[in-house]
Amino acid sequence: MRFFCLLILLVLCLYPGSPSVSAAAKTGQVTGAVRDSAAVAAVADGHGTGLSPAVRARAALKNRIFNKYRDMAVISDAQYRITQTAIRDNRAHQTPLHTSELLFNKCMHDGCYSEAAIIASLAVFDSDTPVERAHFTLLQAEACLLRQDDMHAILPLLQQATDELAHAGTHDDAWQQAEAMLKDMQVGLL
Repeated sequence: MRFFCLLILLVLCLYPGSPSVSAAAKTGQVTGAVRDSAAVAAVADGHGTGLSPAVRARAALKNRIFNKYRDMAVISDAQYRITQTAIRDNRAHQTPLHTSELLFNKCMHDGCYSEAAIIASLAVFDSDTPVERAHFTLLQAEACLLRQDDMHAILPLLQQATDELAHAGTHDDAWQQAEAMLKDMQVGLL
């Protein structure tokens, strides 16, 4: 595109009196501007992009998840290393769920999706209640979605979270948050 613009500019400088070259350059600029604005509008509306509604919904979900963690305040790199060392030195082999979530958020913020998925899957085993297991299973699904977008890995996680929420005895705030997260993922992926 730059080469084309430079070429037109060169022609105009060499032949300033040529009305056909000048008119062609102006027509090219107007046509390009109209074409670019139409393309931007089509992408914003989702029409004419050739993408199915399912693909657009999945892309929107991925974008929401990505932005959620990018905009989130997370622990520092130093605190992350200190926490990881403390976990390795812990002989109980169980990480507090709050700590797991802090580490998960930091990994997602930094784009370390594989590590985030591992942290979430380990937290599922450390969870005591179905709601906690569902929550960390859904976090694992988020990491899998951003890491590889593999529906064969994500759909079983969504089913597992659905089963856990179905077995929960109470529908408290934590249950409602996990249920809302599950529905949002299902709408974006199915």
